[in-house]
Amino acid sequence: MVAVIHSSSSIKNALHYNENKVRQKVANFIHSANYPKDTEQLGFTDKINRLQKLILLNQQTKVNSVHISLNFDLSDRISTDALKDIADRYMEGIGFSEQPYLVYQHHDAGHPHVHVRP
Repeated sequence: MVAVIHSSSSIKNALHYNENKVRQKVANFIHSANYPKDTEQLGFTDKINRLQKLILLNQQTKVNSVHISLNFDLSDRISTDALKDIADRYMEGIGFSEQPYLVYQHHDAGHPHVHVRP
C-alpha cells in the first residue's frame, strides 16, 4: 500500500472532488467515522457541516484539510469491508481515529484505491 497525502486550506474542494466522482459513477461513498449519523444516512450537507464546525474550533489554522489516497497494487483484490478496515487502521495509526472522516472507493484508475477525507 502507498499513501499519498495532500493538504489544503479548502475542505470543500476535497469533498466536492469525491462527491463529483460519486455522481460520475466512478466512486462510491463506503464509510464514515465519528459522524452523528450512519454512513448510509449522510448527505452532502451533513458531511460539510461537521467539517466546518471543526474548523470553527481553531480559526487560526491555515491548512485545515487533509486528503489521503491509499493505493494498492493492481493484483490486490480487496473487498469493500477490507478497505473500510484498512482505512480505520490507517487513521488510527496516524493518530486521527477520533476525527470525523469519510472514505470513498474509487474505480477510475488502473489500481484499487480509496480516498480518505478527514
